[in-house]
Amino acid sequence: MQLSKNPYTHILKSLAESSKKLKLSNLLFDQERSKRLEFKLGGLNIDLSGQLIDDDILQNLIALANAAEVKKKISELDQGNPINFSEKCKVSHLDLRKKARFEQKSWKKINTFVKDIRQSKKFKNIVNIGIGGSYLGPLTAYTALKPFCDGPTVHFVSNLDPTSISDVLSLCEQETTLFIINSKSFTTGETLHNAELAKSWLKKKNILIKNSFVSATSSKVKALAWGIDEENVFDFDVGVGGRYSIWSPVGLPVMLAIGMQNFKSFLAGARVVDEHFLNTDIKENVPLLMGLIRVWNRNFLEHSSHGIIPYDQRLSFFPSFIQQLEMESNGKKVDVNGENLTMPASPVIWGEVGNNAQHSFFQFLHQGKETVPIDVLIALSPSGVSLDGDWEESHKRLVINAIAQVEALAHGSLNSCEPHKDFQGNRPATIISWDATDPFTVGSLIALYESITISSGFLWGINSFDQWGVELGKKLERQLLKRENLEQFSPRVAKFLNSK
Repeated sequence: MQLSKNPYTHILKSLAESSKKLKLSNLLFDQERSKRLEFKLGGLNIDLSGQLIDDDILQNLIALANAAEVKKKISELDQGNPINFSEKCKVSHLDLRKKARFEQKSWKKINTFVKDIRQSKKFKNIVNIGIGGSYLGPLTAYTALKPFCDGPTVHFVSNLDPTSISDVLSLCEQETTLFIINSKSFTTGETLHNAELAKSWLKKKNILIKNSFVSATSSKVKALAWGIDEENVFDFDVGVGGRYSIWSPVGLPVMLAIGMQNFKSFLAGARVVDEHFLNTDIKENVPLLMGLIRVWNRNFLEHSSHGIIPYDQRLSFFPSFIQQLEMESNGKKVDVNGENLTMPASPVIWGEVGNNAQHSFFQFLHQGKETVPIDVLIALSPSGVSLDGDWEESHKRLVINAIAQVEALAHGSLNSCEPHKDFQGNRPATIISWDATDPFTVGSLIALYESITISSGFLWGINSFDQWGVELGKKLERQLLKRENLEQFSPRVAKFLNSK
């Protein structure tokens, strides 16, 4: 059932109209309300009191979720039902966080490999070649967990632009570099072309593929055909979508950097969120409530975009990762039955690390004509700082900046005499905070946003687990490379083809 057909949608539309009278400057001083909208989940503190919702709106959002049978769908996800309808397969990334995984042969194989590589110290550099989830997931986790990285240095190559791999290889030596071909399908054009360039680079020193290449993939046969030794192929289930795959062998570069004990802590942080998501009633279910608020803001308050602002430099890639997670999952025009949606799904996700964002686009957030709900992510203590001077004061000011911004967005500052200094306020923000950024917390944070994305998709009645929207461009690329059916392309294409 898509959102427009939910029996509570018309009620919420009416409430959205009356919600224009709600003022965050009043709601935030209601201590009982604030208490009801503050939650703890693992090491995360989630404050939803800065959203434009009252008790009546919240109760009808919960009724909306019940009518959409969201809890039933979450159970079907966990039970391995084939809920990826267009590809006729289950969605299995939750299995990667379960303790039973640690007894499987696949875990023992990758665990032994990682320990051997880290202990031998043969490789100084790891180059992860992948794109999409095979790039953004590992890059985000690796950057976030830099203080825990005591293994080889990891580099990431994704772009087809040859300057990307050239710049990385200029930092490496052939004899001490290990390449990971990170591709679920092992057919991704950008990844395989970059892998061929890496192969050519190794040949200059007569280094064999089997000594310097491994692969994370669900297409073992293709990896073997390319030349990867079987013992160096780490495969995973086809039901693990790329943007949900950091927990699988796709996370191999992170495992090599932080070690398996820290990676198990990363998985444990996600597992806490999973157990909460699966077992907690809607009224207290944090990811589901955040999914409901995302739908409330997108469809009923008609806010078409959503900002992710981490006040933690180590989470600098987190907005891009969540952008892919949400927009590739929920950027759909039809429901699970193939019928056109009559209400849109997915906001545009964008963001930047604070304080940089304050001096970039916060002018738009404070005084632009459009309201953009945001999530502000705050690490209450820094991790891995080794500086002289009063760096504690720097971090204190960072946290104060974050809180000052959400207060300014909520309360505003009216000035009718000087309109250019007028701040309307009433702009919603969720605050997510934690003590310090560590593997457990990062695992929880990523799993939280996965569950928000999935629950929102269930509410919209769409398939959050396929991504057919990326296929047409790939098909046309192949045609242009082979100069096939050129008559279907507009005249502007010819000048580019003739230039190459």
